[in-house]
Amino acid sequence: MTLDLIRTARRTNKQTQKALSARSGVPASSLSLIEQGKRNPTLQTVDSLLRSTGHTLVTVRTVRESAATIAGRIERALGDSRPDLAVRHFLQLNDNLIAEHNEVRYVLGSSEPAATGVKHWDAAIAALVAYRLAEEDFPAPSWTLHPDRYLKKRWTFNDGLYVIPVDTVDVPTEFLERGVLIDAATLVSV
Repeated sequence: MTLDLIRTARRTNKQTQKALSARSGVPASSLSLIEQGKRNPTLQTVDSLLRSTGHTLVTVRTVRESAATIAGRIERALGDSRPDLAVRHFLQLNDNLIAEHNEVRYVLGSSEPAATGVKHWDAAIAALVAYRLAEEDFPAPSWTLHPDRYLKKRWTFNDGLYVIPVDTVDVPTEFLERGVLIDAATLVSV
């Protein structure tokens, strides 16, 4: 989890490990080990690294993972050519957001995830967060509104094996605006 948090903060701030090391004072070799999950940093080190990327460490009581953490898992699944696993992680994020309310839901969605490397997945993650936060009358985090989180050509959400046509009247607004076609029924937690 720490490795995803720090790597995501660094990437969203468009910093290299070397630049973050120089700015935070944490040796580059230590930072590399932290991001690889081979070293557990102290809370002070995590705070220093995050502050050096313009982020602040905030804790809330939950056992659920944030959009930023799950986006990292989706990125790894896609890198391993496992779109089915990426779909499962996406649906887990959906369930995590449904299970929490108020400020905890907002915190789970507020931290900007690093790009997955696949534009339609980035749009889908942004749409999901905006959709679930709107249910609780929260504004969409600014990262979900970035032009990179919108598709020019519509994409039908699927795991790569079967593409089932989706009627646009069944697509939540936040998804439709971003060009991601997913039936609202798919987003019902079971």
